[in-house]
Parts: sequence; C-alpha cells; structure tokens
Amino acid sequence: MPELSNTVVVVTGGRIGLGRALALEAARRGATVVIASQSDAGGTVAEVQATGARAEWIRTDVSDYASVAALAHHVRTTYGGTNILVNNAAAGGDPGRLDTTDPAAARRLFEVNITGVFNGIRAFAADLKAQAAAGAPAHILNVGSEHSLGVPPHVASLSAYTVSKYATLAFTDTARRDFAGTGVNVSLLAPGWVLTERVAELTGASPQAADAILPYAQDSAEVAELGIDGLLRNRYIIATNPASRAFAVEHAQAVISEVEHLSVSSPR
Repeated sequence: MPELSNTVVVVTGGRIGLGRALALEAARRGATVVIASQSDAGGTVAEVQATGARAEWIRTDVSDYASVAALAHHVRTTYGGTNILVNNAAAGGDPGRLDTTDPAAARRLFEVNITGVFNGIRAFAADLKAQAAAGAPAHILNVGSEHSLGVPPHVASLSAYTVSKYATLAFTDTARRDFAGTGVNVSLLAPGWVLTERVAELTGASPQAADAILPYAQDSAEVAELGIDGLLRNRYIIATNPASRAFAVEHAQAVISEVEHLSVSSPR
C-alpha cells in the first residue's frame, strides 16, 4: 500500500514549481491532494488526477488568515480533515540588500513568506491535532530554503528573502515545541536552487544566471521526493543539496563558538 493512502495533503502554492512537484509526489504515494493558490491551478489538478489520485484547487491567499481558515474549513467538511499541511507558498523577491530593498516589496514578501506560514499553522492546528488524536498521520512540512540555514555565499544578495526563509526555521522550531506531545510532527524542507519553471526560464534567458545557478541546482521532482521521504521519517531539517553543507555547518559552528563559553551560572 502506498505510504500516503487514505491521507489528505494540502499544498499551498501548489500550482507551479516545487509546490507542484510536492503535490504530484504526494499523489504518487496515494494521497488526496488539495492545492491552495491564488492563481488557477487547474492544470496541476489535472496532472494529479492523471496519476489516479483525487485532487482539487481552492483559491487561497495565504497572507489573509480568513482565506486560510476558510481553506481549512473546506478540507475538514469535504474530506474529513487534513493529515499533511505543506506550507510552500512563497514570494521570491528581487535581488538586493536590506539597505536598498524597496520597503513595499519587502512587506509583500514578508506577508506571503512569513505571515503565510503562521496562518497555515494556526488555521490547521486543530485539524492536525484531531487527526493525530485519532491515530492518523499528522504532519506539517514548512518549505524553507538553504537560506533557512544561514546566508548562502554562492547566491547573490537576496536579503529580504533570506530573512523570510530564516523565519521558516523559527516557525519549525517553535511549532515542534508547541505541538510536542500532540502527535503532530513538524519538519523543515531546506533545498538550494530548484529547477522550477521560473528558474529554467531565468537560466535559459541569461548565460550569466545559468553559470551562477545550474552548478547548484536540483530537479524539482528529486527535491519533492526527498522532502516527502524526510517527512515520513519525521526528520527535523530536510536539507537536500550538498552545496548547502559547507556554509550551513560553518554558520552552526559560528553560533556554537559564540555561546559555548557561557557558564551555566552566568547571570541573565
């Protein structure tokens, strides 16, 4: 029996890109898939249905809590609840440092990438805990990035985006604490560059972009498979790209070196 038979998987931002690949991977493993996006995801729904799985698209603005709460209510009343919430919807943003980024653009990026993750966790919390209490699978997969693990030196400055994806790690850490003992598992998917439709378009149009991105890029289907595998194993951080290892380890070691000298009796 496929690992996700008799489960309902909600994927925000599942129309294209990694979200689409995660929806298809969940369907391949037997799940019913609900895609939440602002734009029409009918094409992806058809692809999912072609695998023999049940699928639906619900128009959703993840930056609006009422919209996400309505999504959760629909899934509850239509399918009986949600087993896996994939917080994938994200805005990419333009290259730039914090001192040059347009404030309005940063605000919109944070509304999607940060507020959107909170809205998903908050709106689906009761349903996920109910599934776990009934002995059914219950997971949250927060789709972050290698930017969740530090500041990648091999990527141009995407500072607002990096901040937003760093926050995804914080959501994962706090959710793992807040859901401890409930049976709801929480994981962070942290890929590097992913060969989505948009990245393929960018690298196809610019040799410079191709030189900067393609040596570090992974296929979206590969990342999706690794993500679902990690979720099923209740992994904490599912880092998929070996290119992320060096700077992520260096960052973790730098943090350790700054705090390891502290005495347990040090005053607060």
